Amino acid sequence: MSVASQQTAPGAGVLRAQVGRWRAELWAAAPYCVRYTPAAGGLGFAFDPQIGEHAFGNDRREGFIARAGGLAWVPAGCDVYSASERGGAYLRIEGLCGPDRPVRDLTDRGAEVAAQALRRALLTGADPLQAEAPILTLAARLAAVQAAPRTAPRGWMTPQRLRRIDALIEARLEEPLLVSDLAAALGLSPGFFARAFHEATGRAPRTHILARRLNRATDLVRGTRRPLAEIAAVL
Repeated sequence: MSVASQQTAPGAGVLRAQVGRWRAELWAAAPYCVRYTPAAGGLGFAFDPQIGEHAFGNDRREGFIARAGGLAWVPAGCDVYSASERGGAYLRIEGLCGPDRPVRDLTDRGAEVAAQALRRALLTGADPLQAEAPILTLAARLAAVQAAPRTAPRGWMTPQRLRRIDALIEARLEEPLLVSDLAAALGLSPGFFARAFHEATGRAPRTHILARRLNRATDLVRGTRRPLAEIAAVL
């Protein structure tokens, strides 16, 4: 469990489950601001790219971009602050063993497959035995990839630039929008923009636009009385 001094999060959008000695949390995409000190180490997996501000231990706050498909780890006793205006679907597991320092944005195909399997198990209320296997796989993949050498990202796509792109997508979700429109907003060629965006977020721009439209459609279905045909037509 964690000792939290401040937490603003979509309570109804967090699915929690106890799987043996592990505690799993599945967060829906929503704005959040959290500050806590975990009593046990925690593994995280980002299903969506996220932009925000964070700090670990005594570090000062800084902007971050979390890649879709990125693994993260926070050791027990490490103070954490994290906030995002939009958030993203996120998986967190407490009770695993890991390194004694925070790590983030580790990418591994095996971890991605395991995270998706655990997500399905949690959403469907599957037998704990079905959830145990992907948890063990995630722990093993974390140990493998955090020890491997990493290539530093070139960092052209800063949090500020990505926020500009997110704001443009949000404003035009119900309009035709091309990758070239996003590139033009930053004065870039479509090819360079697509490469920089994928490097920063782990997701192609077109895939990101479609995912945001799907999230908007889900919100409209849940929060409005607009007919499904009308929602489908505008998105």
